[in-house]
Amino acid sequence: MKNKETWDFFVDTGGTFTDCLAHSDGYGFSRTKVLSRGVLSAQVDAVLSPQKIRLESGTDWPRNFINGKKVSFQGNQDLELTILEWYPEESILVFENTLPSEVGPETAIEVKMLWEAPILAMQLLLARHGLELNEVSVRMRLATTRCTNALLESSGENPVLFLTAGFPDLLEIGDQRRNQLFDLIPEKRKTLSEVVVEVEERIDRDGRVLTVPDLEEVRRKAEKLFAFGYRCAAVSFLHSYLNPNHENQVAEVLREIGFEHVIESSKVSPLIKWRSRCESAVVESYLCRILKDYLDRVETELGEDGELLVNSSSGGLINRSQYRAVDSLLSGPAAGVVGASIISKSCGFSNSINLDMGGTSTDVSRCSGGYSYQPCHQVGLAEVCNLALKIETVAAGGGSICWVEDGLLRVGPKSSGSYPGPACYGLGGPLCLTDINLLLGRLDRTRFSTPIVPEDAENRLMEMIDSTGKSTDDLLQGFLAIADESMANAIRKISIQEGYDPSEHALLAFGGAGGQHACGVAARLGMKTILSPADAGLLSA
Repeated sequence: MKNKETWDFFVDTGGTFTDCLAHSDGYGFSRTKVLSRGVLSAQVDAVLSPQKIRLESGTDWPRNFINGKKVSFQGNQDLELTILEWYPEESILVFENTLPSEVGPETAIEVKMLWEAPILAMQLLLARHGLELNEVSVRMRLATTRCTNALLESSGENPVLFLTAGFPDLLEIGDQRRNQLFDLIPEKRKTLSEVVVEVEERIDRDGRVLTVPDLEEVRRKAEKLFAFGYRCAAVSFLHSYLNPNHENQVAEVLREIGFEHVIESSKVSPLIKWRSRCESAVVESYLCRILKDYLDRVETELGEDGELLVNSSSGGLINRSQYRAVDSLLSGPAAGVVGASIISKSCGFSNSINLDMGGTSTDVSRCSGGYSYQPCHQVGLAEVCNLALKIETVAAGGGSICWVEDGLLRVGPKSSGSYPGPACYGLGGPLCLTDINLLLGRLDRTRFSTPIVPEDAENRLMEMIDSTGKSTDDLLQGFLAIADESMANAIRKISIQEGYDPSEHALLAFGGAGGQHACGVAARLGMKTILSPADAGLLSA
């Protein structure tokens, strides 16, 4: 039997786009970019008949790749038509059904592929080379923001928290800091655990058992919660980092009852600080189902001999079977830090500041011969104790919404995401940073991986001009300046506030939108050199 050729896929899934780089000995390097929702997008060039359209040139989908898939249209997402045939040479798409009357030139369409974005990118690259998955052996290295987005969007599964009796408000009180210090009506800190169960148990500071937990009482309470539909739980006891026996005993009872995901704090973060340890366990329990289901869907599509390694927040790769949700919260940005460090060193710069601007946020970090780490990091309102590269994040990405409040210009923190995306995506989205850069002539629309409708961005800008009375230049330059300054402030936190002069570092700008803001950010910080990772060239700031 002929040995299968090995293909390596390196995938970074962000909030908006998923980037994939592939390599094999026989075919060399190739790459693609798809929307993180797992869809392919294009734009109608002409309607040829009631069941036939021609797409704009540059749509590079292989023949038969999308046959039988469903298509939705701009302005009518509920209507779906089935693709009968795709002719890539002429960019002609034939449907089984009649097109809706509103479809015309420049209408945006989406092909729903029913794969997770990493698999879609992998299958697309293989199909472009005329290969099927069963003809190759796959190794995938994946960085993903799936858990980060779920935490920020509060879309996880709220667990039951079992903790030592007498401390039911441990996470609600937190460290007693008020995030909004001057609010007249302060709000209590939100926690991820909906129900707290106090367990009468106690271990002293030396790890000796003082009170043994009543497991039958735990069982009775847990069975009631199980009957209400709870399936996830976190168990965290005082001093369990010294003696985890009580946590293990309670966790075993919960698993016997049928709880599907039970997390012991002593296994997630075996450290002395109880609040941080407890919160890390709750975060893990809150996200573990989302991570498991996601990685299962990816791994099962890699073929029988496929291998999956996932990037961690500390910059290393972890086997899928050992990967945890708390390892993933800075997965994508950490991979960028490692790659940026290698690029800057290859260009002869030992000191570099990295500007990684994506669709939702911008991540900045500093490298000086080695990496900077942090034992704990915060994502949204949750603090996680897990070793991670030191990264500062600001809500200024290509999809960050630009708006005016009480006469003041704002950028973010809300994002349009991959759907509807910025206005120029043609799906009815709001005015975003991508639109600002496009209208300022700072983007080349021919190099976009998705169809661009400049007229929609212009219409959104005109609506804002009419409602605010501000001029075109005031809005465009103002939004740009705000975004640049927020990124510069993030860099000041990791450099000036820690005693480092940013002007003594090279600025390495990457990500989908980093190049559009590099010069503005560098000028604000007095940085003289900008590295371009596309060609490892140097630009003068």
